[in-house]
Amino acid sequence: MILEIHFGEGGDDSKGFVDDMLSAYAQYGLRKKLKTEILTSSFGHAVMKFSGQDVWELFRREAGKHVVQRCPDNDRAGRRHTSVVSVAVLPLPPEKYQDKLPDSEIEVKTQRGHGKGGQHQNTTDSAVRAVHKPTGLSVFINGRDQHRNKEDALAILAQKAKLAKDKEAETTYGIERQSQLGGGGRGDKIRTYNFIKGFAKDHRNGKMVQYPERILKGELDLLY
Repeated sequence: MILEIHFGEGGDDSKGFVDDMLSAYAQYGLRKKLKTEILTSSFGHAVMKFSGQDVWELFRREAGKHVVQRCPDNDRAGRRHTSVVSVAVLPLPPEKYQDKLPDSEIEVKTQRGHGKGGQHQNTTDSAVRAVHKPTGLSVFINGRDQHRNKEDALAILAQKAKLAKDKEAETTYGIERQSQLGGGGRGDKIRTYNFIKGFAKDHRNGKMVQYPERILKGELDLLY
């Protein structure tokens, strides 16, 4: 399963919250004994891969807009910020069941990595961007191994293209992905993390917990 996190309204604070969410999901994956891989991590965008028992059931409720209200440490004036992060969730079938796109429909480019991958990643053409030309869908993978990056990018791209064409998959990812990631605004938020008043709330089931820091430490089950 692939989980994608993207910044929205809120500028640098939203981008910073992408890193917080990345950490939360990584810790949640460890709590659930899942295999966790960070495929891309840059300021404001991250892609993670999870595999293990019940992985889809564990993460399917994370898709949507997450709103954070806080006073960022880097704001010397201590002003309150409201920022938005969008999460999309993509089911990824086992490799032997994965569809492959025709070579004629794919454009693959390599480039130097960026972000938290270390010196090797940032000085070699290890990063891979794959584009599905008929739909314009793209995947960027920023790991250290170019061959592995290409395999992951093509697998994810094929699944995104398949689901985008499958009307039955609209509520999973595909066409619905646009509404999951949206335009980065606050409408249709699924969850609020209010560090000023000290609570986190899921707006779909009404559950609320104190100390939103606990959610960011991977205790997502508190809101389920």
